[in-house]
Amino acid sequence: MGFVETSVLKALKIGKVPANGCLRMAVGRDPEIAEFRRVLDYVAAGGSEVRFLRGDYGSGKTFVCSLVRELAVEQRFAVSILNLNREVPFGRRDLVLAQILSGLQAPEGGAGSGLDDIVQAWFNQFDVTTPYEDNAELREAIKNIGAVDPGLAMALRGYHRALLEDNYVLMEGALAWVRGEAITQEVRSGLKLVGKVTPDQAFKRLRGVLTLLRQAAYHGLVVLLDESESMMRLASPQRLAAYNTIREIIDTCEVEFPGCLFIFAGTQKWFEDEFNGVAQYRALYERIRNTQKDSVRDLRQPIIRLEELDEDALVALATRVREIHSAAYGWNAVAGFSNHEMRDYISRVSTRFGNVRQKPRGFLKGLVDVLDARQQGLSEPDVATLEAAFDAVEKGDANLDDVVLAGA
Repeated sequence: MGFVETSVLKALKIGKVPANGCLRMAVGRDPEIAEFRRVLDYVAAGGSEVRFLRGDYGSGKTFVCSLVRELAVEQRFAVSILNLNREVPFGRRDLVLAQILSGLQAPEGGAGSGLDDIVQAWFNQFDVTTPYEDNAELREAIKNIGAVDPGLAMALRGYHRALLEDNYVLMEGALAWVRGEAITQEVRSGLKLVGKVTPDQAFKRLRGVLTLLRQAAYHGLVVLLDESESMMRLASPQRLAAYNTIREIIDTCEVEFPGCLFIFAGTQKWFEDEFNGVAQYRALYERIRNTQKDSVRDLRQPIIRLEELDEDALVALATRVREIHSAAYGWNAVAGFSNHEMRDYISRVSTRFGNVRQKPRGFLKGLVDVLDARQQGLSEPDVATLEAAFDAVEKGDANLDDVVLAGA
């Protein structure tokens, strides 16, 4: 049983985008993959970029974000995925910074591993057994960090002292302070730290972390902000502050954030609504709005419009999922669910639920249910069962249960 394959199928079965393995399912997205490979190469060379994904719910924004994450990890980028809400409005830079640093994922680690792994990788370049006062190479490196962010340099000095003493409480305290988290006065005194990250200093801290990443031989940082339309639900002052922050990042990213790619994913309404969306804040809207006709797709525009899958792409996607199912459960899925049967299933489902090419998650859940039934010798889900599953996925029910197959 393949772990990644099983993980993919478990996610599809509850109508979710897999955390890993999306590149194996990426059909009809070759242009987007090629464009983001180009963008990542540019960012790895020291550039910076802000891009936007536009599409309705279920159209593939989260899937493309996952593709970018996998591409970034392949190219040795750190990644952070943000879920914005009222408690973390994008205009509050200190809170956003804390989310970015708390959600860091280093290429060699799992979720939540990032900042610790990155700091350790940075220190591994030096002889950390030598005290700071006698360690000229380390002192010079921390001095260079301090030119960008004095607070980060202060935390690194404290971390090094704790490392020499094998004091893991203080080491974790230094990382927590860098992230902007509250630490006890005892830990603060032990690390010789003063002050805290304020909204005005937050971007300086992000620049410092980017410097640390590059010096630790990472290619940079990718920040993914899915469901950016949540900004529309903020009170007006917070919403306008969020849009202004995005505008400032766009205007200054090349100088302020070398080695960083920001991706905002949102619905068409988020971009075009003149009361609560981006269009409300003209200074931002004019920078990113597409001037091309809808019939033309220039993927180098700030906004990438995600298009629905055509019928051939839908067949190719179903074929990929069938291959993954074979690998996960060790059976001949082609013999158990032939090409003819699969096309017939696609035709029946498309006739019944005509938007599956735009919003394929419900279709994929139903396909996995059918494959599971075939492989286990169970009765297949009927149309009513599939319809209920499609509706649940469409509503984005976070607690969606697996459909109970008839005869199970």
